[in-house]
Amino acid sequence: MDPTSAPDGQNAARLYDTAPPSAPRPGLRALKAGLADTASGLLLPAIKRLAPDHVGGETLDEALAVAQALAGRGLANTLGFWDTPAYAPEQVAHVYRQAIARIGEAGADGYVSIKPPALRFDSAVAHELARAAREAGVRLHCDSHGIQVADLTLAFASELARELPPHLISVTTHGRWSRSLADANRLLERGVGVRIVKGEWPDPDDAARNMRQGFLDLAEGVAGAQAHVAIASHDAALSAEAISRLRQAGTPCELELIHGLQTETLLRAACEAGVATRIYVPFGRGFVPSALRILGRNPGLAIRVLTSVITPWRATARA
Repeated sequence: MDPTSAPDGQNAARLYDTAPPSAPRPGLRALKAGLADTASGLLLPAIKRLAPDHVGGETLDEALAVAQALAGRGLANTLGFWDTPAYAPEQVAHVYRQAIARIGEAGADGYVSIKPPALRFDSAVAHELARAAREAGVRLHCDSHGIQVADLTLAFASELARELPPHLISVTTHGRWSRSLADANRLLERGVGVRIVKGEWPDPDDAARNMRQGFLDLAEGVAGAQAHVAIASHDAALSAEAISRLRQAGTPCELELIHGLQTETLLRAACEAGVATRIYVPFGRGFVPSALRILGRNPGLAIRVLTSVITPWRATARA
């Protein structure tokens, strides 16, 4: 994106926010920006102490340690740095450069998931990261965000393609969006891979769209492509059906799961389907929303974490 055309104020927050969407409430965006680092600072220490096997950690070193442990179980990885509003684009780019270099040095089956909004969709940064990825032989993936930045994300991927071969680029596509099949097919025709998700961000033009059916329709619609497709869902039945359709059409594919949510049932199903499993390892202070999702599926662990945070706070308040 040309810096001279960068949006201001509310528009900038709308375009550059990388956190998952929340229910619309007055002033929520400003509140979210103000609390992101505070919530991370409170929750991350407790989560890391009580649930080390369920999270990627705060630092790149912690995420790489998780990736190494996963590799020992035969699981590939992708590292995703989750920023907060406190991070400048230059800081985010620095973390991505480090991740690219470290994955390249390790020679393991891993790639880097990046968030173009956190980089302000800057084409110069896209070229810089792509050159680093080309030298390291590491794939770059454009993570998912709102439909309002879909075209900007695709443009960012196109800038990556000026420096990187197509097989080292991939982009997330949403079953929840009516535009996604056309986007996915254009990417796959160029040899760029796609990750299919149900989608957290709605499509204003198709708000009633069924996410599960949209997910399957998207998998069916790209079946037969020869570029790589990742199926990213923790719904075992949905994932199995999507993988089956892709496999029958001869499309190379794998299952992607978020670290902490990979169950033995899902891993076994992928193995039985004859596809590899890759684990998305989120790290950084901004990954608290992902950690909360993990805790939401493990009530006992959630209670332990929240109790460890609240108890010291109560003691301080009473002092």
